[in-house]
Amino acid sequence: MCAFQYRFFQPAQAAQLRRMEVTVRGVVEGVFAGLHKSPHKGFSIEFAEHREYVPGDEIKHLDWTVLGKTDRYYIKQYEQETNLRATICLDASASMRFGAVAAGANRPAAVSKFEYAAVLAASLAYLLSTQQDLVGLIAFDDAIRLEIPQGNGPAHLDRIFVSLEKLSPGRRTDVSGTLHLLANKIARRGLVILISDLFEDLEKLTTALEHLRHARHQVVLIHVLDRGEIELDYSTPVMFQDMEDGSRLQIDPKLIRTEYRREVQAFLDLLKLKCGQARIDYIPAFTDVPWDAQIREMLRRTGRR
Repeated sequence: MCAFQYRFFQPAQAAQLRRMEVTVRGVVEGVFAGLHKSPHKGFSIEFAEHREYVPGDEIKHLDWTVLGKTDRYYIKQYEQETNLRATICLDASASMRFGAVAAGANRPAAVSKFEYAAVLAASLAYLLSTQQDLVGLIAFDDAIRLEIPQGNGPAHLDRIFVSLEKLSPGRRTDVSGTLHLLANKIARRGLVILISDLFEDLEKLTTALEHLRHARHQVVLIHVLDRGEIELDYSTPVMFQDMEDGSRLQIDPKLIRTEYRREVQAFLDLLKLKCGQARIDYIPAFTDVPWDAQIREMLRRTGRR
């Protein structure tokens, strides 16, 4: 599969991703042996608890130490290792078209937020699938535009990669509505990775994220950002146009840059705080950071115990 050239996944990515591994802190529900803790007890690697012996149990699982001390029969139970069920949610709204190629940016042209997000989505799908986890893909703007059920293997990845190539940023965004829908729809707890620029009311977004956590999913929030929209480092007056509603505003960045940066940073700080309170992994992802460095940073944060 990796010999083929996809727009958002190249053979070189496969070579770099083979050295990485996704693990989760929370309990997940899977269907066969894998890398992650299952809520179901079995006879696997890590001791969990005892239960009383009942006729039919294999005596090889008896705890002979407990028997010698108490003269009672107990069976050792262990945590099963299971595969992870993951859903990648990709924002495909109009605001994701924004990129550092915008006029007046004091840096070389770069990819759009959507292109960068799509590369992250494809890379994570490959990484999860190759470690025998199940991964699905949702793409949305103000409605779900693409839904690929959870699966793995070369054919499944090919479907994801080809579907990503057919996507382009569309209409207004409704992040919170999509997350509420997924919280009600995904039956088994697992990992939900949201990749978005988060053009959403913070209160509504927080409520939707808490809904996913209430459904016992581990949530990773990858906040895709362009330096231009954060730093407003344009040297001449510019006309800004809202990519979702078409409204326009002409400004001189020099006059508002300091206050603008302060307001943006306050929003980012509050968002990070809200995610921390909800035990959600928040990862800012700037489009000028190499994709592999961004993936490593995500794995470093989500893999902490």
